[in-house]
Amino acid sequence: MALADYQQLVKDMVSDQDAVITPDVLDRAIEQARVRYGSDLPRELQGDVTWPALGVFGPVPAGWDDASRVLHAMYPIDTRTPVYVDAYKDPAGVWGLESLNALPEGAVVRVTYTAPHLLDANADTISPQHRLPVAQYAAFLLCQQLAARYSGERETAVGADVARTESRARAYSARAREYRAAYYQGTDQADPFAAPGAAAGAQTGAAAVVSWPVRNPRYALVRRSVL
Repeated sequence: MALADYQQLVKDMVSDQDAVITPDVLDRAIEQARVRYGSDLPRELQGDVTWPALGVFGPVPAGWDDASRVLHAMYPIDTRTPVYVDAYKDPAGVWGLESLNALPEGAVVRVTYTAPHLLDANADTISPQHRLPVAQYAAFLLCQQLAARYSGERETAVGADVARTESRARAYSARAREYRAAYYQGTDQADPFAAPGAAAGAQTGAAAVVSWPVRNPRYALVRRSVL
């Protein structure tokens, strides 16, 4: 799917008779949904890097992002031997890798790492089975905005308009909860803001970052910054 497909899908989910949702607002919601999904279920990439000199410091693989982290690494790669490698950021803001032990010049290290998902006019790395949930998360954000808008308008509404705006605010608030729950259910995650003891499908609250386990705890590495 391209970005235009997500735009249409989200429009179909959110009724906006007053044309409150502009194209920019729609695109921001979809972008926030992409970031949310990438945080919850990041891409897993693999790349080879070459150690420039004898020592513990090496470059990060292509496609590395500020949100990336190392899952595990191997050297020599033909023997699939695990090597302890960590990511660091120097004072100039440049990312690099640091191994626990010195590696020789020219050593090729195979690094498995996370990266954000892509979603634009030309690329979509979101898993096909998760495209609907991602659109539902964007719809959740938009319904939240509409609920807040109509709740605010209630204060200045007069006569019959009071009941109308209150009804809209409640409807959008309820729909927002439904879309948020659908996102977590559709991506096989527990809603972190569900009410204690709430059954699946009756979860409430706002979305938050969910921790993501590494593939092999033996090689779990902690990203850190060098100050």
